[in-house]
Amino acid sequence: MAWLAVSDNAHSHPKMIAAGNAALGLWLRCGAYAAQHLTDGIVPGAIAKMYGSKPQIARLLAAGLWHEHGHKCPHPKCVQPQPGDFYIHDYLAPYNPSRAEVEQKRDRAAEKKRKQRAAQDAQGNRGGYDDDPHRNREGFDEESPANPSRNSDGAAGHGGTSPGDGSGTRARGNPSPPRPSHEGGAGRESGGRGRAALSPIPADWQPSDDDVQAAQLARADAGREQLTAQQIATVTRKFVRRMTDDQVTAAAWGGRWQQWAENERPEPAAGPGGVVVHLPGAMTKGQQQRAGLDRLRERMNGGHSA
Repeated sequence: MAWLAVSDNAHSHPKMIAAGNAALGLWLRCGAYAAQHLTDGIVPGAIAKMYGSKPQIARLLAAGLWHEHGHKCPHPKCVQPQPGDFYIHDYLAPYNPSRAEVEQKRDRAAEKKRKQRAAQDAQGNRGGYDDDPHRNREGFDEESPANPSRNSDGAAGHGGTSPGDGSGTRARGNPSPPRPSHEGGAGRESGGRGRAALSPIPADWQPSDDDVQAAQLARADAGREQLTAQQIATVTRKFVRRMTDDQVTAAAWGGRWQQWAENERPEPAAGPGGVVVHLPGAMTKGQQQRAGLDRLRERMNGGHSA
């Protein structure tokens, strides 16, 4: 999980005031999307239009919180988005980590956990507990919204200089939101001690509403069609069956299901309710059998239909 940095005095920043509350709701949602999907500050046009309106997008552009293709912002880290997409002004360091930084932290954390588990196994510890029960449960190496060693003077979207900037409040906060807990029932930490236990997937496991929404947004970002309720049910059955057949164990299943659903390419239903509609001239097996019986009766009746 990655965090979106928002300073504690963003409420009084001139850009925020100029944008207005409605547009700031769009700014916040799309900023969280960029952090979750590691887009390095790029907001796909499809996501912006899904979450907000054209007037809200226009206000973010006018306030300098967003940039569109061809912008003239002098900030060196404000890249040019593709036509139709947008860039969150001043998104990257020292405010938000880049995709490369997050992936490096995840790799380091995974290697650290691998070594810890190997050492525990060597000592005969099969309980799966760390020496420090409060250390890094999400797979990050001391991950936080902003690195305290950085001298931040703002947060994503309103630091630095851009057209329309003037004198006013500069953000100087390093927000430190609480660490998230593991999802779901199976694998939940017990009493705040130890790591989440790994277990097989329940036969009746279902994705949460947040899982479905995240998968649908990822599909929209990739230009894929949205899954119907029936397709989501089919994807879930296939997912549970595969996890069961492969004897996979995990502390939580939402993230794995999201990746599965994001990449799923379901066969389109050819008729209402998923019923296959046969082309004209084509006959089902049952229709072929009935036609054969009709021809047999015709021959038995001397060439006359019954």
